[in-house]
Amino acid sequence: MRILRSTLAAAGAATIIGLGATGAAAADGYNATLDELNGSGAESTAMVTVDGTTVHVEISGTGFAPGAPHAQHLHGATDADFTCPTEDDVEELDEDGDGLLSTAEAAVMYGDVMVSLTTEGDTSGDSALAVDRFPVADDEGNLEYERTFEVSQEVADGLSNLHLVQHGIDLDDSGEYDGDAVSSLDDSLPLEATIPATCGAFGASQSVAPIGGVQTGDAAADGTDAVVLGSAAVLAAAGGIGLMAANRRRAQQ
Repeated sequence: MRILRSTLAAAGAATIIGLGATGAAAADGYNATLDELNGSGAESTAMVTVDGTTVHVEISGTGFAPGAPHAQHLHGATDADFTCPTEDDVEELDEDGDGLLSTAEAAVMYGDVMVSLTTEGDTSGDSALAVDRFPVADDEGNLEYERTFEVSQEVADGLSNLHLVQHGIDLDDSGEYDGDAVSSLDDSLPLEATIPATCGAFGASQSVAPIGGVQTGDAAADGTDAVVLGSAAVLAAAGGIGLMAANRRRAQQ
């Protein structure tokens, strides 16, 4: 009987593991640390999770222009290698000699816009300059962003080749984006609105829980309750199966 119970317990555990493995495939996750550009004083950390063509992005940063919007994008190409510029690259890339790297000057290092990390609406490269749809830093210069959206299969497969760049620096501490210098991308915008403030590359892929978790009718928004309740249900079912088998064996003896 003791052997039977051990066997049933092992079978129940195997059932739980098997259902967990087939019920929700792991997604790919990428981390990035974004360092300052152009002496912005800003820095961020980012986590991007890819599940099929669904992408979930979380960004947390400090040192940004308070109360100002900050454009942010995934730059690069899925079939080519790019990198973030450093202070050592300024002298070579600074074509106008102003001591700063504009977006156009820095783009030769980190590539063109592949995804626009807007707060709502379109996320394609067409929204690269949709300043009114990018996150706004709070009064302390903290910047938080979280959004889930769809991308092309090409972007999903090549995300590890991309770089995350955040833009916008209040160069003269006036409290707004202004000044005589115009953006290298759109002369209707000031340079301060589009100048690169941070840049970071994504690290190696790691397996993470799927976006949204295992869904049930009463699950919490983050899916935590669904996973716990789902596991409990499987455990109860396995226990019930084991009890029935044990009773049948006892009746036969």
